[in-house]
Amino acid sequence: MKNRTLSMRSKLIILFSVTILVPVLIIAYVMPSYYTKLITSETEKLTESSLVGLTSNIQYYLDELERVTSIPYNYDEVMYALKLRSSGLYPKSDQYTQYKADYALYNTLPTVLENMHKEILGTLLLPFDGSVFYKDSRSTLYNARTDYDYTGQDWYIDAVKAGGKATFVKVHDQDYVKMDGLQSVFSVARLIRDMDTRKPIAVIMSDADTVVIDRIVRQLITNDSVVVITDKNGQLVYASQQISEEALSQLSASEVRYHNQTYVKVSKTIESSSWMVTSLIPQSRFTEKVQWMHNIGIIFAGGGLILTLFLFLAYSRKLLTPFREMIGVMRHVQRGDMSKRVDIHGKDEVAELGGALNRMIVRLDEMVISEYRAKLKQQDAEMQALQAQINPHFLYNTLNGFIGLNRKGEQQKLDRAIRSLSGLLRDILSADMSITLEAEFNIIRKYAELQSMRFGDRLTFSFSLEPSLASLRIPKLLLQPLIENSVVHGAEPCAHPCHVEINAYTRIADGRAHAVILIKDNGTGFDPKKLEHSDRVGLRNAQERLALIRDGQASLHIQSQPDQGTTITITMELEEEGIAR
Repeated sequence: MKNRTLSMRSKLIILFSVTILVPVLIIAYVMPSYYTKLITSETEKLTESSLVGLTSNIQYYLDELERVTSIPYNYDEVMYALKLRSSGLYPKSDQYTQYKADYALYNTLPTVLENMHKEILGTLLLPFDGSVFYKDSRSTLYNARTDYDYTGQDWYIDAVKAGGKATFVKVHDQDYVKMDGLQSVFSVARLIRDMDTRKPIAVIMSDADTVVIDRIVRQLITNDSVVVITDKNGQLVYASQQISEEALSQLSASEVRYHNQTYVKVSKTIESSSWMVTSLIPQSRFTEKVQWMHNIGIIFAGGGLILTLFLFLAYSRKLLTPFREMIGVMRHVQRGDMSKRVDIHGKDEVAELGGALNRMIVRLDEMVISEYRAKLKQQDAEMQALQAQINPHFLYNTLNGFIGLNRKGEQQKLDRAIRSLSGLLRDILSADMSITLEAEFNIIRKYAELQSMRFGDRLTFSFSLEPSLASLRIPKLLLQPLIENSVVHGAEPCAHPCHVEINAYTRIADGRAHAVILIKDNGTGFDPKKLEHSDRVGLRNAQERLALIRDGQASLHIQSQPDQGTTITITMELEEEGIAR
């Protein structure tokens, strides 16, 4: 029997049938499922990003509550008063000793418990002699009940068992306060121990309004999502909607059934309290988006299969030669020859494709020429984006400081502070992308003056700039975010007074001159390994801007230990003349 070779047309028909039938099946059945998973995955990532912000905000208030519960340790007279009462020596003491103890608990402690967050409603202090002290932050100034069984409450028992560590209390009613109705709060409790004998002398608990959690959650979730917060034992702390015990028990699974719907679960843990924040996203949100794809895919795939098969049979012979010509031109273009063009006459689709190919070659030639210009513009855009960050939290605290100075009638300080802020903003918002080191020092001096106004004796600054480096050009706002990190992350959470030192000097290394900028503080410090998983904008900003401006001739080194402070060293290689680049 004579062997017969299939013609190109027959091979194309077979290939066409295979390549069309497979996409038809993919469009009609596989693609909807794939896009459902894809949309689900992307939504989970976006939700997880939102949960990072949500947990950070909740963590902030929990940290504030935890800080309030540790305040008694900072005042010896308060600790002495608590020790006196808890030891049973208060009734036996003389009147002067009793007066000192009462003054510490009724005057000193309420004064230091004042806070600027209106959501922190009050602080309850329970010495072991059965007395009750309550500082209410509301204007109504509620009092605590004296006939309440405090020692039998779960939070009290947990605080005692924790032995001095902070205990995070889930949402509960503030039924130990004399008020009309009940206020829902979440709290942090702590056992207070005698610093000398380590004996327990009191339990303290600070309460925050649950409206804080609700407000944070409402800002970050959509209407059809449900946010659930549970403690380390799986007990409900908060839910944006009423949720059943059955649904709560399913939170350990990948999906949750709730109100006859399937929900996808995305969770994030608040590290300090071990609270689990879970966002439940309805599965219907994803399936509805791709249902139309399934229906329309079947219709278009079937109709397109018949139509394209007919057109292919009608025009396959006519298409082969022009396509070969186009392939030849593409090979020339691939080798870098942009002079070749397709010569196809007519007005059909093949001719249009040839014309489009010709236009594409022209456009590609133009793009190669303009690519270099685009890269130059990209560098300028990146520089402008990196210096466009102004910390609203700093502005908020500064303006609050202005209000305090105005209320105290310290007009000269207020005038000086306003001038400092005005000058700081003017320098920040100027169009220059690089300035001299002397100008940058002027900016951070203004910033330091504003922060000194805010923290008083708790924070001091010192500056040292070698005269030969005054005209050194650096990216604008290179140092200010680093100083701000020292204040916010080093000095602000620190219990002792802090000092931030900024020095700039020259150093000879390997026979070349280098400019060294040293930023050092004696604040809380941190573990540098945690920088890989943190979002310290100031450090990342400085590193990126140094890379853009200095291109490998500058380095930023961080040295820090917990409770030992932080030192940031910026080293920049100088040209032979010593200064500007």
